[in-house]
Amino acid sequence: MRFSSYINNQKCLEWGLNANQGALFDLLNQSSSWASEVVVDGVVYYWVSRHKVIEELPLFYKTADTVYRHFAELNDKGLIVYLKQGKHGDKDLIRLTEKGKTWNEFKSDVSRDNSEINPSLPHELGNESEITRKQIRDNSEINPTDNITNNKNTTDHNNKKTTQKSEDEILLEQFGVTGQLAKDFIALRKAKKAPITETALKLFNSQARKVNLSMLEAVQVAISRNWAGFREDWYLKSLQQNKSSPSSAKPSAHNDFNHRDYGEQIMPDWAVESAV
Repeated sequence: MRFSSYINNQKCLEWGLNANQGALFDLLNQSSSWASEVVVDGVVYYWVSRHKVIEELPLFYKTADTVYRHFAELNDKGLIVYLKQGKHGDKDLIRLTEKGKTWNEFKSDVSRDNSEINPSLPHELGNESEITRKQIRDNSEINPTDNITNNKNTTDHNNKKTTQKSEDEILLEQFGVTGQLAKDFIALRKAKKAPITETALKLFNSQARKVNLSMLEAVQVAISRNWAGFREDWYLKSLQQNKSSPSSAKPSAHNDFNHRDYGEQIMPDWAVESAV
């Protein structure tokens, strides 16, 4: 499912498209980045199944018949070339026409409107917007897996990036590790050149459970001992070392008699009488 869609309101009004058709055309506009190619008479088409449209745009489409009808209407408007292939004619092939390829273009009156709303904006704002849209489109073609189009302005996007949690923090949060502890653990793993992955955290958690520790407690132990990971044998060995460390060992009975504190000594009466 697509998380967001870019609908060019100006083109929708110009071409007579409703909101559903606008969302559909935006999906078709990016079909080259995710759909399978099919060559017909030397011309490249893209296989866009009706069920795929329903899956990607559940807010706009519920039935395959509606998708088919809108395919046909976009074809009649000269925005796409629509072919049906397959044994039963159920393979929908789509390609954009030259008119349809202008979906990402903006007319110059948009920049004039922006200047009228906010005179402090330079007249070239519209051109900058066109460049930004082109960069977004180019990035989408370079990385076909990125099918999400952000329809918010760049400034808002940059502001949000400063407050968003990192992917590592989001992943750690799923295991109950948050706040400064999560940041400290991320820094430790980074210093050890050990990336934080879901597989690594699951292994970390399973080892912690073997010694009856929660994930949170195990991370605290790892940070205190400068461990990038956590293993049952490491933990048990560290406990043994703590028990046998010199700081906790008892003093030898044969050493340092003169400096040992024996406390207040009380001599019994019989010993006093003998001494006298």
